[in-house]
Amino acid sequence: MRLIFVLAAVVAGALSLPANLTELPEPSELAFILNEDDFEDYLDSWLEIQQRNNGNETQFDARSGCSFRVRGDLGQPQPVYIHRNNYMRPHGNSGQIRLNTGEEVIIACTGSGRTIRHPNIARNVNVGTARCVNNNLVSGSGWLNGNGAFGQLTCSSHSHHEAQGTNQRCFNNNLVIRVGFIVNNVFYPLYWSCFDQKRLEVLYVWYDQTASNAIHQTGVDRPSWMAGSFFPGVDVNNRYTQVQQKLAIARVVGNALADRYVTSQQFLARGHLAAKSDFVYATGQRATFYFINAAPQWQPFNAGNWNNLEQDLRARIGAAGYNTVIYSGTFGVTQLRNANNRFVDIYLHNNNQIPVPQYFYKVAYDSSRRLGTAFISINNPHYTLAEARNLQFCTDRCRNNNAFRWLRWRPDRVDLGYSFCCTIADFRRRIGHLPSFTVNGLLT
Repeated sequence: MRLIFVLAAVVAGALSLPANLTELPEPSELAFILNEDDFEDYLDSWLEIQQRNNGNETQFDARSGCSFRVRGDLGQPQPVYIHRNNYMRPHGNSGQIRLNTGEEVIIACTGSGRTIRHPNIARNVNVGTARCVNNNLVSGSGWLNGNGAFGQLTCSSHSHHEAQGTNQRCFNNNLVIRVGFIVNNVFYPLYWSCFDQKRLEVLYVWYDQTASNAIHQTGVDRPSWMAGSFFPGVDVNNRYTQVQQKLAIARVVGNALADRYVTSQQFLARGHLAAKSDFVYATGQRATFYFINAAPQWQPFNAGNWNNLEQDLRARIGAAGYNTVIYSGTFGVTQLRNANNRFVDIYLHNNNQIPVPQYFYKVAYDSSRRLGTAFISINNPHYTLAEARNLQFCTDRCRNNNAFRWLRWRPDRVDLGYSFCCTIADFRRRIGHLPSFTVNGLLT
């Protein structure tokens, strides 16, 4: 009971946004305390404080143009912003959107029946062109009366995103799925997924990550997870409940061991591959909640070393000004010991579907520099340290390397995800998922 009160105080403290992060524990310190949803709520609040305290939202003289802050100036439910035939991007790692006077942005409330909302609305439309006037003011010919604040542009309901199968193929002839928004009959992708339709397994997703992703919108409501049309006849969300995952594990190890493996602290969460916070706007963040962007991940690992990697890698890319593609994926099937002390593969669904991965990885590659690094973690808190080390398949390039001092993970913590780094060449020798590209060294 005392723990519940302590937990309530911690979460309340996070939501009240104190001025100093030292007043709050790092999210990974709560890996064994918070459940999946509570951890995400705490992380969102903690990142909001961190972004505010970092103070890299620089001032901009908007007398000859417009400036809007990603964190604080944008309304919800949010439209999709299209600028120069792509999603509107903040300026560098400043967390500010900057437009010249007269420059235009397409404002789109995508999906049936949705319309743009604004206090100065003149006509109900689902797509309109906003033109920068100055400061935070824009005009909208034919649909906006006079000039209005850009941040007051919202939608009648959340913009609709799409997950579409394509004719493209990825590793081993698997399906490429694209996720994004349709504006004026043009599909604008946010990320792509390489999906094995037989095993219902996400091999990897990929997406761009640059300095402009350093600051993301906070206070975004999380939607429900979606299967789309890619898990026919399978209630995927139900497979992730602790009751069902324990039943699935019990089928291969027995009830007594399943009760030991799945507990209130150690259970399988819906682990994002492309992180919600890797996308700048509320629209993009909400589009990450597809099961073709997730895999079964032990929750303390999700909240521990995997979360540290997500946050630290994004911050490093922002600080260094890298222009990367991130490949975030899974490999292999993790194993647990059965009653005969033999390792057996673990799946969340019958017929060897929805495997629990052995490895999670992120590969960051900057094509302009021809530099890349693979970051790998083992998704099994029930291995011994010796067993985890035996699964490491390359020399760890991050360990004792000052060039990676920005990475705060605890690599030897098996319960938080035993972790190591590889060269791209070493990674490819074990995991053949990725397309071909030239690498001349480590991205640090």
